[in-house]
Amino acid sequence: MPRGIYHISGPIKVILGACALIGAYMIIDYFFTYTADAYVSADVVLVSPEISGFVTEVPVDRNQKVGAGELLMQIDPEPFALAVQQARADESTALANLRRSEAEVQVSEASVTAAVAKVANLSAQQQRFEELTDNGFVTQQRLDNITLSLEEANAETDSARDMLRAATHQVEVMRSTYDATKSATALAQYNLRKSSLLSPVDGVVSEYSVNPGNYVLQGVPQLALITNSNWRIVANLIERHAARLKPGQTVYFQVSSDPYRIHKGTVRSIGRGVSRMDENPRVLPYISLTTDWIRLSQRFPVEIDMGEFLKDHIPMHGGDARIFLVH
Repeated sequence: MPRGIYHISGPIKVILGACALIGAYMIIDYFFTYTADAYVSADVVLVSPEISGFVTEVPVDRNQKVGAGELLMQIDPEPFALAVQQARADESTALANLRRSEAEVQVSEASVTAAVAKVANLSAQQQRFEELTDNGFVTQQRLDNITLSLEEANAETDSARDMLRAATHQVEVMRSTYDATKSATALAQYNLRKSSLLSPVDGVVSEYSVNPGNYVLQGVPQLALITNSNWRIVANLIERHAARLKPGQTVYFQVSSDPYRIHKGTVRSIGRGVSRMDENPRVLPYISLTTDWIRLSQRFPVEIDMGEFLKDHIPMHGGDARIFLVH
């Protein structure tokens, strides 16, 4: 039977079908964005002690709600209380030394005043004796004695002034020492207060491993708080999709803690840079490009506000999420 002019051979059908699939994929990829590479996130505060010491009490339970200012961990306060006592004693000693130095300045000032008065008196006597010597009423020897006494008085005045300068300098030194001891006392009191580790925010206590008797180090996180604010979805989108988004754009999402329901959100922000290497994720976010056997396209983090969903639902930090939107 002869073939019709509109008959399409098998290979052509395959080519046309492939072209149709490719075209459909390109259209869908251009107008629709979907990813399961997303998760629920909130602000997490790592709580670290500002001092080192032995833990005496951990009054909160894991996954317990806490308020700002609530006690999370108590470090043995006794060494820090003793440090405050020692600092206060040093401060009292420094204050006493300062007052003594100030008194020595007053004594030196009085000595200078007396020496200056003595010089003035001897100078007046010398002038009068010179006139009397010229008239023959006073011997030259008495005039020489007065002159010698005046020279000694001038030397005593110079010495008294040197002692006054030294005493004044000592006051400055003692005042600096006293200020340093006051700062040491304030620091000791601060460390004593920091022996009680308080919650900086409202939140939920995460899992932790510290227990009474453990020795904790300054600056080393001991537990984390999941805050009750700033909930969002972080979706890692490939570059061609992320670049087309705008803040405020509508997004639909689904979270694993509330399965089978779709919720409406909005784009909060679009990450404009990522790190190509896992070096310092706190500066630029790093998103791994590899799985077990393939390398993925570069992705950029997009933050999505969860909108009305948060009124009736308490999310779980780090939970899985999926997003979908139409460009």
